[in-house]
Amino acid sequence: MSTRPTLTREDWIQAAQRILIKGGIDTVRIDNLAKELTITRGSFYYHFKSREELLQSLLTNWRARATENIIQQLGSTQYSPSERLQHLLGLPFRGNAAREAAAFEIGIRGWARRDPLARQAMDEVDSHRLHYIESVLLQMGYEPQKAHDTASLIYAYQLSISIVQPNSFSTERYEQHLRIIQQWLL
Repeated sequence: MSTRPTLTREDWIQAAQRILIKGGIDTVRIDNLAKELTITRGSFYYHFKSREELLQSLLTNWRARATENIIQQLGSTQYSPSERLQHLLGLPFRGNAAREAAAFEIGIRGWARRDPLARQAMDEVDSHRLHYIESVLLQMGYEPQKAHDTASLIYAYQLSISIVQPNSFSTERYEQHLRIIQQWLL
């Protein structure tokens, strides 16, 4: 009798995420996943019909965790629009989870440069995030054009602080970040 826990669909998706982060989309292969999980390939086919189905699930999981869930959580709070924006902009400074999310984002963006399926998912996520930031700025009283332009600037800034020197979140860098976002909150 085996004491090994049964793998779930989510276990396979998480393994695919780890492999994508380590080696890019070309390394997200069934054999590599089975090796990562120390199991045979048969378990994969219990959960997925094909590698393509796994890749679609990986993108769906990313979209939900990195965008939809965050926006939903912020919307369910009693935070003011300014506080929601501050919370959103503070996400890249949230330790290991933020660094892992940034690494996953880099992996997805690299994949999207050459794959239409990933590109479509990334474009949808970017659009959804930008629309959310713009809507918060409108709630803060920004004029529509200024809200649109500022949302683009904030989003570019947020992506860059997540991926440029992700392991150097010093006190000084965080204080600089706070000064920068205060300019948008005035």
